Amino acid sequence: MNIAVVGYGLEGKAVAKYFTKKGHKVTICDLNEKEELNKESFCVRLGSHYLENLEGFDLVFRSPGISCLKPEFNKVRAKLTSLTKYFFENCPCPIVGVTGTKGKGTVSSLIYQMLKAGTEGKRSRIFMGGNMGHPPLDFLDELTAEDVIVLELSSFQLHDLNKSPHVAVVLGISPDHMDYHADMDEYVNAKKNIVKFQKAEDFAVLDADNKISSGFAKETPAHVLHFSKEKPIEEGGFVKVGSFILKHGKTGTIFGDTIHRKLIGPHNIGNILAAATAASALRMPVGAIAQVVRTHPGLPHRIEFVREVNEVRFYNDSASTNPETAIAALRAFDGPVVLIAGGSEKNADYTPLGTEVANRPNVKRVILMGQTQSKIEKAIEEAFARDPKAAGRREAPVELITSESYQEAFMVAKMVAEPGDTVLLSPASASFDMFANYKERGETFRDFVMETAPL
Repeated sequence: MNIAVVGYGLEGKAVAKYFTKKGHKVTICDLNEKEELNKESFCVRLGSHYLENLEGFDLVFRSPGISCLKPEFNKVRAKLTSLTKYFFENCPCPIVGVTGTKGKGTVSSLIYQMLKAGTEGKRSRIFMGGNMGHPPLDFLDELTAEDVIVLELSSFQLHDLNKSPHVAVVLGISPDHMDYHADMDEYVNAKKNIVKFQKAEDFAVLDADNKISSGFAKETPAHVLHFSKEKPIEEGGFVKVGSFILKHGKTGTIFGDTIHRKLIGPHNIGNILAAATAASALRMPVGAIAQVVRTHPGLPHRIEFVREVNEVRFYNDSASTNPETAIAALRAFDGPVVLIAGGSEKNADYTPLGTEVANRPNVKRVILMGQTQSKIEKAIEEAFARDPKAAGRREAPVELITSESYQEAFMVAKMVAEPGDTVLLSPASASFDMFANYKERGETFRDFVMETAPL
């Protein structure tokens, strides 16, 4: 076959590697010059004309960062696919798919660990891929019908999907990626594909506390389960008097409590409930689910404790790329916080984050960096203007500090932090103005903290 790979990012590289090994001709089409391609044997089409004349290819793989709605794809719709679509069409085993605006990675890793614990000693193997773990093409050819794959799925990957997973987990949905999607409706419709093509024997695990997510029950013929931090659930997971409960029919089973868990923050209560509900749909033992709840420490770059220096604790939450994730991170701490925020633009509304800072007297300082610093600063100032009493609830006014670079932001945070403070990197923005991705941003922060001398 003659294959075009449009976009040479992580997924594009995986697709090129996979089909080259199978002896197919691969052409890389990318807007940007890629120096590394000089070392590869692929054909290349680089520059502003990279989307032209795609009709001559047998398959056209688009990368997630390139919208499937681009008019240049109109002539090749029948040939247009993606790594995710190809994997769904060829995967021989059940897929657990996880989507939502925040928490996808944490929930995917929790489900993965619960399935591993629940299948220990059995023939089934558990794999994790998508945005988490390896690109799933890396292990597609070794999968059997007895295995299970957990995939974290973004709206970019779901946008043109025409097959849904056996277990679809839909976390809370709120505005995000407005720089990519035309509007909120397009974003939500992309997410709907995770349940839209399910069958009656499948399961949809939905966030009952989120109006959009819970509304997906109307989009699927699958058996619907819910989870909620706020109310009892007829079938699914919820919290009662500090205990995690799974309920099926009239039977409720406790699988842990909200105190004895490694994942901090009230938002992770919902993440645990979502994962446990999905694992129970796959008949995992309650003991295995409970074990993971007690021991799973979370993922890197998600409210990750880095180090304590002279009674100042440093946390890396670089995976926070929207205002809601930063709000969740702030709610994980009761003591005084120095927040580092800002990054590249996603056309997000920072009003809720401004309101959160104004209403949390423990936020002492906000150090702003990147393209979004002025928007976040304005949102915080306007929140105080709307609620003059907010300033009166504080021992001292919140200090807003702007910085010219991430190096300056990190250094200022170190300089102004006092014993008992938590320095929290939770940018509420993407990273592409200063870093290749959120992981590089988090690793840079972690390295800075680990190398820093005692204050």
